[in-house]
Amino acid sequence: MAATPHATTVDPHATTEAAHGAADAAAHGAEGGAFPPFDATTFGTQLFWFVLTFAILYWLLSSKVLPQITAVLEKRAGTIKSDLDEAAQKSAAAEQARVDMEKAAAKARADARALVDAARADVTAKLTAEQGAAEERLAKKIADAEAKVDAERKKALAEVPGIAEALARDIADKIAPANANAPRQRVAGEA
Repeated sequence: MAATPHATTVDPHATTEAAHGAADAAAHGAEGGAFPPFDATTFGTQLFWFVLTFAILYWLLSSKVLPQITAVLEKRAGTIKSDLDEAAQKSAAAEQARVDMEKAAAKARADARALVDAARADVTAKLTAEQGAAEERLAKKIADAEAKVDAERKKALAEVPGIAEALARDIADKIAPANANAPRQRVAGEA
């Protein structure tokens, strides 16, 4: 086999590129192996930026954000306190109104009871007076009726002997004319 001149010749430019590629790969390979925050060569700068960022954030929070939050919390606490005070005042007013209403209701009940008792006493007095008057009228009517009955009885008793005599005559006349010719018989007990 014969060697071709082309195959044996090495390109100098290609060799240089290959060397650069290998050097770049080696450099990237060394960097790619360590996690950047844990790279010891960057600790100083990382620490500086951490302190600077922490200080700026602390200053922003303490001078801008926290005062606003504190003001809101104080305003909220004041609102809650005033609402609680107002609620306590309204509760006390409601309790006083309830007590006043109970007193008024008790007074109204007592007044109503007094009115009912007075009306009951008045009606009882009127009924007693009317009953007494009715009893007097009835007693008078009874006395008048008894007097009439007594007078009629006396009158009737006074007329009884005359009526009895007239009745006896009538009976005797009725019996006697029928037996006028016959001798009179003796009645038992006659002598």
